[in-house]
Amino acid sequence: MNKIQQMYILQSELNDRTNGTDWRSGVTKEDRIISWHRCIYMEACEAIDSFNWKHWKDINSEPDWGNIRVELVDIWHFVMSEAIRVGDTDYSDKYVEIETHTDLNADNLVITLEKILSLSSSANVDKEKNPIREIIDLYFQAISIIGMDVKDLYKRYLVKNQLNIFRQDHGYKDGSYVKYWDAVEDNVIAYNIMEEFPDLSPDQLYKKLEEEYQ
Repeated sequence: MNKIQQMYILQSELNDRTNGTDWRSGVTKEDRIISWHRCIYMEACEAIDSFNWKHWKDINSEPDWGNIRVELVDIWHFVMSEAIRVGDTDYSDKYVEIETHTDLNADNLVITLEKILSLSSSANVDKEKNPIREIIDLYFQAISIIGMDVKDLYKRYLVKNQLNIFRQDHGYKDGSYVKYWDAVEDNVIAYNIMEEFPDLSPDQLYKKLEEEYQ
Protein backbone atom coordinates (compact mmCIF):
# COMPACT_ATOMS: atom_id res chain seq x y z
CA MET A 1 0.00 0.00 0.00
CA ASN A 2 1.48 3.35 -1.02
CA LYS A 3 1.34 6.53 1.05
CA ILE A 4 -1.53 8.03 -0.94
CA GLN A 5 -3.66 4.95 -0.29
CA GLN A 6 -2.72 5.15 3.40
CA MET A 7 -3.87 8.78 3.51
CA TYR A 8 -7.21 7.82 1.98
CA ILE A 9 -7.75 5.27 4.74
CA LEU A 10 -6.80 7.77 7.45
CA GLN A 11 -9.10 10.41 5.95
CA SER A 12 -12.01 8.01 5.76
CA GLU A 13 -11.50 7.06 9.40
CA LEU A 14 -11.26 10.72 10.40
CA ASN A 15 -14.50 11.56 8.58
CA ASP A 16 -16.28 8.60 10.18
CA ARG A 17 -15.13 9.76 13.57
CA THR A 18 -15.87 13.46 13.08
CA ASN A 19 -19.00 13.43 10.92
CA GLY A 20 -20.53 10.00 11.43
CA THR A 21 -20.66 7.19 8.92
CA ASP A 22 -23.33 8.87 6.75
CA TRP A 23 -20.94 11.59 5.58
CA ARG A 24 -20.70 9.86 2.18
CA SER A 25 -24.38 10.72 1.75
CA GLY A 26 -23.60 14.39 2.26
CA VAL A 27 -24.69 14.93 5.87
CA THR A 28 -23.05 14.86 9.28
CA LYS A 29 -24.34 12.94 12.28
CA GLU A 30 -25.94 16.24 13.34
CA ASP A 31 -27.78 16.39 9.96
CA ARG A 32 -25.69 19.29 8.72
CA ILE A 33 -25.13 19.38 4.96
CA ILE A 34 -21.54 18.77 3.84
CA SER A 35 -20.03 20.51 0.81
CA TRP A 36 -16.50 19.22 0.27
CA HIS A 37 -16.17 21.41 -2.82
CA ARG A 38 -16.93 24.52 -0.78
CA CYS A 39 -14.30 23.39 1.71
CA ILE A 40 -11.81 23.03 -1.13
CA TYR A 41 -12.34 26.46 -2.64
CA MET A 42 -12.41 28.25 0.73
CA GLU A 43 -9.07 26.68 1.67
CA ALA A 44 -7.73 27.63 -1.77
CA CYS A 45 -8.76 31.22 -1.02
CA GLU A 46 -6.87 31.09 2.26
CA ALA A 47 -3.78 29.78 0.47
CA ILE A 48 -3.99 32.56 -2.14
CA ASP A 49 -4.35 35.15 0.61
CA SER A 50 -0.92 34.09 1.88
CA PHE A 51 0.61 35.58 -1.29
CA ASN A 52 1.41 39.24 -1.76
CA TRP A 53 -1.30 39.72 -4.37
CA LYS A 54 -2.69 43.10 -3.28
CA HIS A 55 -1.22 45.72 -5.60
CA TRP A 56 -2.06 48.54 -3.18
CA LYS A 57 -0.23 47.36 -0.03
CA ASP A 58 2.81 45.45 1.24
CA ILE A 59 4.27 45.47 -2.26
CA ASN A 60 7.67 44.12 -1.16
CA SER A 61 6.52 41.43 1.28
CA GLU A 62 7.30 37.77 0.61
CA PRO A 63 4.60 35.07 0.40
CA ASP A 64 4.00 33.20 3.65
CA TRP A 65 5.34 29.91 2.29
CA GLY A 66 4.92 28.13 5.62
CA ASN A 67 1.22 28.91 5.81
CA ILE A 68 0.77 28.09 2.12
CA ARG A 69 2.05 24.58 2.82
CA VAL A 70 -0.36 24.28 5.75
CA GLU A 71 -3.28 25.37 3.56
CA LEU A 72 -2.28 22.92 0.82
CA VAL A 73 -2.43 20.08 3.32
CA ASP A 74 -5.85 21.31 4.47
CA ILE A 75 -7.05 21.31 0.86
CA TRP A 76 -5.90 17.71 0.52
CA HIS A 77 -8.17 16.61 3.38
CA PHE A 78 -11.20 17.87 1.47
CA VAL A 79 -10.04 16.71 -1.96
CA MET A 80 -9.66 13.19 -0.61
CA SER A 81 -13.04 13.38 1.12
CA GLU A 82 -14.82 14.26 -2.12
CA ALA A 83 -12.90 11.58 -4.04
CA ILE A 84 -13.90 8.97 -1.45
CA ARG A 85 -17.50 10.16 -1.53
CA VAL A 86 -17.80 9.65 -5.30
CA GLY A 87 -15.72 6.44 -5.26
CA ASP A 88 -12.90 7.79 -7.42
CA THR A 89 -9.70 6.71 -5.65
CA ASP A 90 -8.29 4.01 -7.95
CA TYR A 91 -5.47 6.08 -9.43
CA SER A 92 -3.04 6.72 -6.58
CA ASP A 93 -0.06 5.06 -8.29
CA LYS A 94 -0.13 7.83 -10.89
CA TYR A 95 0.92 10.43 -8.33
CA VAL A 96 3.31 8.53 -6.06
CA GLU A 97 6.36 9.81 -7.93
CA ILE A 98 5.97 13.48 -8.88
CA GLU A 99 8.64 15.85 -10.09
CA THR A 100 9.19 18.64 -7.59
CA HIS A 101 10.57 22.12 -8.26
CA THR A 102 13.26 23.94 -6.31
CA ASP A 103 12.37 27.44 -7.52
CA LEU A 104 9.24 28.66 -5.75
CA ASN A 105 7.19 30.18 -8.56
CA ALA A 106 4.50 32.21 -6.83
CA ASP A 107 2.68 33.18 -10.02
CA ASN A 108 2.35 29.58 -11.24
CA LEU A 109 1.15 28.40 -7.84
CA VAL A 110 -1.49 31.14 -7.55
CA ILE A 111 -2.78 30.34 -11.05
CA THR A 112 -2.99 26.63 -10.19
CA LEU A 113 -4.84 27.38 -6.96
CA GLU A 114 -7.24 29.66 -8.84
CA LYS A 115 -7.99 26.83 -11.27
CA ILE A 116 -8.78 24.54 -8.32
CA LEU A 117 -10.94 27.26 -6.80
CA SER A 118 -12.80 27.80 -10.05
CA LEU A 119 -13.50 24.10 -10.62
CA SER A 120 -14.70 23.50 -7.06
CA SER A 121 -16.85 26.61 -7.09
CA SER A 122 -18.47 25.57 -10.38
CA ALA A 123 -19.08 22.05 -9.09
CA ASN A 124 -20.83 23.46 -6.05
CA VAL A 125 -23.21 25.38 -8.32
CA ASP A 126 -23.74 22.68 -10.94
CA LYS A 127 -24.26 19.40 -9.10
CA GLU A 128 -24.38 17.45 -12.38
CA LYS A 129 -20.66 17.95 -12.97
CA ASN A 130 -17.93 16.77 -10.66
CA PRO A 131 -14.39 17.70 -11.73
CA ILE A 132 -12.68 15.98 -8.81
CA ARG A 133 -10.18 14.15 -11.05
CA GLU A 134 -9.17 17.45 -12.69
CA ILE A 135 -8.83 19.00 -9.25
CA ILE A 136 -6.59 16.15 -8.12
CA ASP A 137 -4.34 16.63 -11.16
CA LEU A 138 -4.10 20.34 -10.36
CA TYR A 139 -3.50 19.61 -6.69
CA PHE A 140 -0.43 17.51 -7.39
CA GLN A 141 0.80 20.20 -9.76
CA ALA A 142 0.44 22.69 -6.90
CA ILE A 143 2.45 20.69 -4.36
CA SER A 144 5.15 19.99 -6.96
CA ILE A 145 5.46 23.75 -7.63
CA ILE A 146 6.08 24.37 -3.94
CA GLY A 147 8.64 21.55 -3.80
CA MET A 148 6.53 19.07 -1.84
CA ASP A 149 6.65 15.40 -2.79
CA VAL A 150 4.28 12.65 -1.64
CA LYS A 151 6.57 11.67 1.24
CA ASP A 152 6.53 15.22 2.56
CA LEU A 153 2.77 15.50 1.95
CA TYR A 154 2.21 12.30 3.92
CA LYS A 155 4.25 13.54 6.87
CA ARG A 156 2.43 16.88 6.91
CA TYR A 157 -0.95 15.22 6.42
CA LEU A 158 -0.30 12.77 9.25
CA VAL A 159 0.40 15.69 11.60
CA LYS A 160 -2.83 17.50 10.70
CA ASN A 161 -4.84 14.26 10.68
CA GLN A 162 -3.87 13.44 14.24
CA LEU A 163 -4.26 17.04 15.35
CA ASN A 164 -7.79 17.08 13.92
CA ILE A 165 -8.64 13.90 15.85
CA PHE A 166 -7.07 15.39 18.96
CA ARG A 167 -9.14 18.58 18.56
CA GLN A 168 -12.36 16.60 18.20
CA ASP A 169 -11.52 14.55 21.30
CA HIS A 170 -10.87 17.69 23.35
CA GLY A 171 -13.92 19.82 22.69
CA TYR A 172 -13.36 21.42 19.29
CA LYS A 173 -17.03 21.23 18.28
CA ASP A 174 -18.45 22.61 21.52
CA GLY A 175 -15.87 25.40 21.71
CA SER A 176 -14.03 24.23 24.82
CA TYR A 177 -10.83 23.30 23.00
CA VAL A 178 -7.85 25.65 23.54
CA LYS A 179 -6.11 26.23 20.20
CA TYR A 180 -3.15 28.20 21.57
CA TRP A 181 -0.90 26.32 23.95
CA ASP A 182 1.20 28.80 25.94
CA ALA A 183 0.60 31.38 23.17
CA VAL A 184 1.71 28.95 20.42
CA GLU A 185 -0.86 27.68 17.90
CA ASP A 186 -1.45 23.93 18.02
CA ASN A 187 -0.57 23.58 14.31
CA VAL A 188 2.94 24.86 15.01
CA ILE A 189 3.40 22.59 18.03
CA ALA A 190 2.22 19.52 16.10
CA TYR A 191 4.57 20.19 13.19
CA ASN A 192 7.48 20.84 15.58
CA ILE A 193 6.86 17.47 17.23
CA MET A 194 6.99 15.70 13.88
CA GLU A 195 10.16 17.57 12.93
CA GLU A 196 11.79 16.43 16.15
CA PHE A 197 10.46 12.87 15.90
CA PRO A 198 9.97 12.19 12.15
CA ASP A 199 9.32 8.45 12.51
CA LEU A 200 6.38 8.66 14.90
CA SER A 201 3.35 6.50 14.18
CA PRO A 202 -0.10 8.14 14.29
CA ASP A 203 -0.72 6.77 17.81
CA GLN A 204 2.67 7.96 19.04
CA LEU A 205 2.09 11.45 17.63
CA TYR A 206 -1.31 11.59 19.35
CA LYS A 207 0.31 10.70 22.69
CA LYS A 208 2.90 13.44 22.19
CA LEU A 209 0.09 15.94 21.57
CA GLU A 210 -1.62 14.85 24.79
CA GLU A 211 1.61 15.36 26.72
CA GLU A 212 2.03 18.87 25.33
CA TYR A 213 -1.63 19.82 25.84
CA GLN A 214 -1.63 18.77 29.47
